[in-house]
Amino acid sequence: MTAFAQHDWLRRLLHLYSHGEGCYPLQMGLSDTRWLAINTHNIPLDCAPSDVVLRRKLMSELIASREEERTQLADWLACYMLPAAEPMHQIIASVSLAFNHLWQDLGLSSREELRELMTDCFPQLVEMNSENMRWKKFFYRQRCLQTEGELICRSPSCDACCERQLCFDVH
Repeated sequence: MTAFAQHDWLRRLLHLYSHGEGCYPLQMGLSDTRWLAINTHNIPLDCAPSDVVLRRKLMSELIASREEERTQLADWLACYMLPAAEPMHQIIASVSLAFNHLWQDLGLSSREELRELMTDCFPQLVEMNSENMRWKKFFYRQRCLQTEGELICRSPSCDACCERQLCFDVH
């Protein structure tokens, strides 16, 4: 995939953010330096409706209380990210701490659109997720399989779970 496609995804997420879609923290969870580098349109934080600004502030507070988890997830995602997709790993990790499906928290229109984003920015993860597990569950399951007690695993033993159909896109 081309760097152009990855840039389009970043531009798409910036558009969604600027229109108050999804469940993003302030500055999409990025540092001031990174935010200034990607925010070429200088999206002001204070022009969004007050409920959107409040939601972003609350998400920022949530992320601050789970910073170690967010950092670990971002670092893990970075291992699978195409270089031109920078800083998608940080955005995805920050939004992954929200409460709905990842595609909803990103403000995307569908799970299929999220899969396209993942294919363009994290193709190796798409390959690894061959059973089409829900992305947040997949992230945490993979992290649990690869780490030695760094975080509490939020993913069940999938093969034995009675709610398997809720996590995987089973046809």
